Order: sequence, then structure tokens, then C-alpha cells
Amino acid sequence: MATKKNIIVGAASIFIGPSYDGTGTNPAPAVVATTSYRTTMAATATWRDVGYTQDGLEISTDPSWTDVEVDQLLDAAKIFKDGMGLTISTSFAEATLENLIVSWGQEDTTLTSGTLEIDGGSLGEGPLERGLVAVGNGREKPGSNAYGERTYHAFRVLSVEGTSHSLSRSEATIIPVTFRALPADTGKYGIVRDRMNVA
Repeated sequence: MATKKNIIVGAASIFIGPSYDGTGTNPAPAVVATTSYRTTMAATATWRDVGYTQDGLEISTDPSWTDVEVDQLLDAAKIFKDGMGLTISTSFAEATLENLIVSWGQEDTTLTSGTLEIDGGSLGEGPLERGLVAVGNGREKPGSNAYGERTYHAFRVLSVEGTSHSLSRSEATIIPVTFRALPADTGKYGIVRDRMNVA
């Protein structure tokens, strides 16, 4: 049966922190019963809230499949997955140097005393991995008009696409960023968690 309580609206808070290979200790803080994960994330020193965003958060999957065609059929007899991609896109509305670092995929050490070095890297250098956690509204709680909470944790994200921003007389400076997500050693890109028992 259809219900309006399954319609989700509202923006998410986005946190950037350490990546996770799926083994050892997960660097994201543990879930605390009845406490919003937004509050839990804000209390950690290793995860940073990117602040205001524009145009929301978009998560895109891009599976690719190959057909196995046979002589006796006019179509494929079978298909199998031969590739997968996952991207996460948003726009940072706070044009801080810390957000520029993330957009450009640079090390935090390239920012010192309010000065950001534009680092070209070196030949053969691998991209910098980070972790991403987004905390937003979930479904409506039963017997209430208040929303639950939905959390996305992408274990490994990389900013590897070109990006541009402008300094304009009539518009705010917005920093668009698209992250390419990679699976952890477990083969999982991350987790999505719904919680209804949060304040």
C-alpha cells in the first residue's frame, strides 16, 4: 500500500574524512542509540563538515552488462555484469580553502597558514582517497510528521574529474565536485543506513 511517509525530502550534511579499505577498524564513529549521526559526526576531530551545499547530493550507479547471443534466439540468451561504477556529486556553497583541497584532490598538507599551494603532483602519482558520509532525512516516523535519518557512508572516494569555479559580480562562488567511489577490499562501496529512533 502506498504511503506518503516513504517520501523523503530535505538536504544532507556532508562530512569528509579518512578512507576505509573494509578491513581493520572503520574510521567512522560508531552509531549511538537515539543520537543523530549528524551530532556524532560533528563531535569527531577526523571528519569535517563541508558546510552548505547547493543542488543537493546525487549518487549515480553505472553498471555495464554484456549479452551472450546464441544462434537459435533473436536476442541474448543470458547477460552478465562486466563492470560497475559509482559516483557522488554535489556543489560546495562555502568556497573555503579546505573545500578547494577536496575538490582538487590534494593533500591537506598543501594548506598552511591560510595559503593553499596548487599542487600539480608527479608522474604516476595515485589519486588521494578520502571517505564521505552524508546524513540526511529518512522516511517519516510512524505516528509522527518528523523524519527519521538516512546515512550514506562511501568508504573510498576520489576527486579525479576536472572542476571549475568562478568569482563573479552577481553570483556566489560555488565549488562543484564529483567523487569517483571505489569498492573496499570486501567488494562493497559503502553502506546506507535508515534509523527511526533518533531525536
